[in-house]
Amino acid sequence: MEGALPMIALATVVVSAGVIIVAAHFRKERVTELRQWAQRNGFGYVEHAPVPLADTALPRILQSHAPRARHLLTGRRGRHSVIMFELNHPADRRGGGSALAHRVVAVRTPGPVANLEIRRRDLAHAVPFDERGTPEEVEKAFASAFHTIGGDERFTRNALGRNTISWMLADFRSRSFPVRFADGHVLTWTPMRLDPDRALTAADYLIDLVDRVPSHVWACDTADS
Repeated sequence: MEGALPMIALATVVVSAGVIIVAAHFRKERVTELRQWAQRNGFGYVEHAPVPLADTALPRILQSHAPRARHLLTGRRGRHSVIMFELNHPADRRGGGSALAHRVVAVRTPGPVANLEIRRRDLAHAVPFDERGTPEEVEKAFASAFHTIGGDERFTRNALGRNTISWMLADFRSRSFPVRFADGHVLTWTPMRLDPDRALTAADYLIDLVDRVPSHVWACDTADS
């Protein structure tokens, strides 16, 4: 039995070294793939970076102690500035929970914004909607489908005009992307690793949303929520 202990220890070391080598290989492979994607699509790429949007009021789910940003992609989609990255949250040191990564996509807005978060209430429930309905009917359908949190009523009212909320009700992508306006950006997030092609789909949704907000909204003074 005593002679077996050194062999077990040696086997443990060998297995651990193998795991580290394999992990390093896949990390290097992923970095290469993302860098090549960035070059093909005219984006910049950085593997490790200070947390982007650090001065932005992020949704609560993205807030944690010492988050780390990885695989930062920055570029333009038409006339819009786009940021895409993976935000890694450390495991709870008290033993609860595990490490978690979120894909975050942000688009810069044409002007200042107040903090406003928009979430779909029930992804499985389809809200009946007739775009030919009265303004009151459209607003009622939107309130049934979405939950909004914001401290600036004027910004919320102006940004979510009839054309904007009608589009959000009709666009199937709104089921997948929670949205937050904050500090000159509109962003969306989901618990997954960064896939740049899927992230571009999220960026296009944010751009379509920004383009539907009346232009005069960006010129208004806003108050923080």
